Amino acid sequence: MNRNEAARPAGIEYVGQPGISKECKDAVLRLLQFGDRVTHVRILSSSNYHCLLLRLNVGYLVAVKSGFSSGYLGEGSRTFSYVLELLDAHGADIEEYIVPAEVIGRLDSSSLTAGDLNTLDAAKPVRPLRWPHYVFEDDEDQKDAGTLWQEFPPVIPFAVIDSRIVDLALSFWDEPDQKLLVGYRRLEEIVRKRTAIDGHGAKLFSRAFAPNDGRLAWKDINGGEHAGRMELFTSAYMAYRNRRAHRESSDSAETLLTEFLLLNHLYRLEKDSIDATSTHSRHSVERTGG
Repeated sequence: MNRNEAARPAGIEYVGQPGISKECKDAVLRLLQFGDRVTHVRILSSSNYHCLLLRLNVGYLVAVKSGFSSGYLGEGSRTFSYVLELLDAHGADIEEYIVPAEVIGRLDSSSLTAGDLNTLDAAKPVRPLRWPHYVFEDDEDQKDAGTLWQEFPPVIPFAVIDSRIVDLALSFWDEPDQKLLVGYRRLEEIVRKRTAIDGHGAKLFSRAFAPNDGRLAWKDINGGEHAGRMELFTSAYMAYRNRRAHRESSDSAETLLTEFLLLNHLYRLEKDSIDATSTHSRHSVERTGG
C-alpha cells in the first residue's frame, strides 16, 4: 500500500462519544437490539483507554469511540466490563491489540485511515489473553443468571405489530395505560362486528371462539389447541383488561410492554381466524381434545 492509499479515510461507521461511557455502551446495545450480529471484536488499547472495532454481519465495520477504560473502579471500567461480557454472550470473537495513542485519537475524531486498518490486519493480538481480566465477577454472574440483558431498554418490535394497532404502538409510551385500554376495546369491537355477538370481555370471546359452536375458528388445529386459544383471549381479559379498567396502573415499562405484546398476539390470532358458520372449517378442527 503506497502513501496515498494509506492516507485514505477508512470509510467505516463511528458511534459513541470519547470519554462518555454511557454513549458508547448504548451504541453497542442499539446494534444488538436492532438485530446486527457482531462476529468479531477488536479491542484497541492504549494505556488504560480502550476503543472497539466491531465487525458486523458479513464484514461491515463499526468503530466505538473511547468511552471505555480499565485499571480502576469507575464508570469507564464498569461499562467496559459489561459491554465485553455482553458481546461475548452474543458469540463474538474478541481479541485485543495494543495501538499508539494517536490511533485512538484518530478513531475518536472519526478519521481512521486505510493504513490504520491495514496495520491492524497485520498486527498480532495480545497474548496471553488479557481482556477476560477486564470483566468483573458480577457481570459474569449476570450472564450466568440470564439477567445481563436487563439493561436493554424496553422497545416495541414494530415488525410484528398487527396493522390495526400500529397507531397505538407509535405513541405507546406517551400514555401506555390508555393505549392498552383502547387496544382491548378495539379488539372487542372487531370481534363483535365479525360475529354479531352482543357481548363484552371474556364472555364475548368464549362465545365467539367456542370450540363446538363458536362463530370463529382456525384451520388445521385440533380441539385442544382451539380451546387453548380461546382461553388465551378469555384469560387475558380476565387477568389484565378488567384490572386495568378499574384501577390506576403503576406498572413498570417492562410490564406494560409485555402486556401490549400479549394484546398484539391476540390481534394476530384473531386475524388468522376464519368464519366457522359459512365455511367447512369446523370439519378441519379435530374433536380430539388435548
